[in-house]
Amino acid sequence: MHKICITFAGAIGSSKTPITNYLSTKLNLPVFNNDAIRSEVTEDLGKFDPDEHLKRRNERLMNILEDGTSFICDLSVDREWKDFKKQLSQKGYHVFIISLDLSKDFLVRLYKSKGYFESLKRIDETINDHNIFLDNNKDDILLHILDKNFERRCQISYEEINRWIKSEK
Repeated sequence: MHKICITFAGAIGSSKTPITNYLSTKLNLPVFNNDAIRSEVTEDLGKFDPDEHLKRRNERLMNILEDGTSFICDLSVDREWKDFKKQLSQKGYHVFIISLDLSKDFLVRLYKSKGYFESLKRIDETINDHNIFLDNNKDDILLHILDKNFERRCQISYEEINRWIKSEK
C-alpha cells in the first residue's frame, strides 16, 4: 500500500478534529495534531510562543515523513499547502484532502456552540483564506463537506477515503 496522508482545508473550528478522531479509529492510522503541539508549547512555557510551536511542529512532522508512516494530519493546509504538498510529494505520499466548505452562517453557529468567541472576530479572514485556497487548489481536493452534508461528515469521509484507497492500489 502507498504512504498516505489525510489532511484538511477549512476554517478554525470547522470539525477537523472530530473527523480525524473518527477516521483514526476506523482506519487505524496515527494522528499528527497541530493543536496538541500548540497546547504543549503553552503548557511548557506558560504562554504561547508561535516560533517554538512552528519549530516543534515542523520537527515532528519531518520525523513522520522520514519514517514513511501513513497518517492523518489534523491541521488546515489552507495557508501552507504549497510547501506541505512539496514535502509530501518528495517523500512519496499520496494525499487525500477533505475540504470543509461551510457557510459563514453555519460557522458562526458552530463557533457560538463551541464557545469560539475569539475565532468569531477573525471569521471573515479565515473564510477568505479558505476561499483563496479553494480557488488555487481545487484539483487537489478529493472531498468537500458542506452545510448540507455536515451531519454525516465522519461517515462520508470514511466512505470516500475507503474508495480512494482501493483505487490507489
